[in-house]
Amino acid sequence: DKPGVSSKITITSTYFIHSVDFGSLYVTFYRKMSEEDKPVSNSKEPKNLQITQQTLPACRPVLDPIRVVGLFFLIGLILIPIGAVCLHYGLKPNDYIIRYDNTCFGNNNTERENFQLQNSENDANLQCNVTMVVPKLMKAPVYVYYELDGFYQNHRRYVRSRSDIQLAKQKGSESLDYCTPQRYFNGNHSETINPCGLIAWSFFNDTYRAYTSSSGPEVEIPISEKGIAFKTDRKYRYANYTPEYFNPIMDSSRGGFNLSVLSGGATPAENERLMVWMRVSTLSRFRKLWGIIHEDIAAGTSITFTATNRYNTYKFDGKKSIALSTTTWLGGRNVFLGIAYLVTGGISFLLGITYGVMGWIKPRKFADISALSFYRGHAMAQGF
Repeated sequence: DKPGVSSKITITSTYFIHSVDFGSLYVTFYRKMSEEDKPVSNSKEPKNLQITQQTLPACRPVLDPIRVVGLFFLIGLILIPIGAVCLHYGLKPNDYIIRYDNTCFGNNNTERENFQLQNSENDANLQCNVTMVVPKLMKAPVYVYYELDGFYQNHRRYVRSRSDIQLAKQKGSESLDYCTPQRYFNGNHSETINPCGLIAWSFFNDTYRAYTSSSGPEVEIPISEKGIAFKTDRKYRYANYTPEYFNPIMDSSRGGFNLSVLSGGATPAENERLMVWMRVSTLSRFRKLWGIIHEDIAAGTSITFTATNRYNTYKFDGKKSIALSTTTWLGGRNVFLGIAYLVTGGISFLLGITYGVMGWIKPRKFADISALSFYRGHAMAQGF
């Protein structure tokens, strides 16, 4: 405050700078700022870094006509060969299917359902035969599937009606409320169903035996259930324990199969068909793996399947079929992937030709702003 003396305080991010001018003498004091001295900033401005300021090095190609046409041709040249390979291997597997629920007994679904319920404890009366002729050689392994049509495993309440903690026999606090109405046997709270839930309760219980009689008497074709479930399911998700109150009564009010040697195994860890069934399908028409034939099936072989038709699909007008299929490294018979690649590659190739011809017939100066719509409107308004 003295006359002739002036001072100035400057604050940087790290220092206090105090400058004093005595007229003939100029003194500057520096003091490093401590953490307590640093002001609290309410600014939302990002730090001056490349990543926050979006100034990192990047590839910014200029899409001139030549590059665009070349890119379309490159996409086509890549996708078309991939599509051809996928289509070839998608058509290579053999796949044969035959429906059997409408050939077993009765003339309509009402008669068939009544017969099935009346003979629910007599498997011999529920057996029926269907014959399939294999026109081409099927190399081992040959996969045996059952196919259901009209069964909605994707229903919200059905999907959640299970207990993975219970199946794995792990200690946990998971509630069994989702298993309702298949949580307690006959409503008795002292008899908890294990495994509980609608998915396990509706376990598919049709069984199949396959015979061939190409020359001489019929010979049964062995169908193995080993190796049909995911390895992670077999190793981690299903424990080796004896089920409790799980579909014990095989009558007209039953759900599906219980766990036994007949169904594929007496415990969840042994029964791979249960593991396959517990992986619910997203569509109302689906296939699930039932077994594997580890021997070749010659072309022209006639296979007779004896199906024990226990599973009631007549109530909801569902359909049941048996399917034989082989696979390649790409999976089963499926042409969609190959066609998708071919169509996408073909469209890209066609667009490349179209843009190339347009650029050759009617070329345009690159980066010509007069071709922009807003510029043309401005130019017209100015009278140019």
